[in-house]
Amino acid sequence: MPSILKLKGAKVDFTTANTVNDSNLVRVYAASASTVTVVGDNAGSFIMPAGGVTFIEKSASDTIAGTTTLSCTPVAYRT
Repeated sequence: MPSILKLKGAKVDFTTANTVNDSNLVRVYAASASTVTVVGDNAGSFIMPAGGVTFIEKSASDTIAGTTTLSCTPVAYRT
């Protein structure tokens, strides 16, 4: 994972299914522990610890949801 990313849009906060502006790469932050679920071509789920940050690579139409509020930002690899 590169340490330099390009922002592709504004941060959005949500719990229910969201495509995060149809982004293919999303930076995800969870202030509280959360089960994060991706639905679509790249379906799956994982537990995000409180204060956790990860990146999800997904298809544009895939959605992300959490059991607590997620703060997500669409990003891209800087080339």
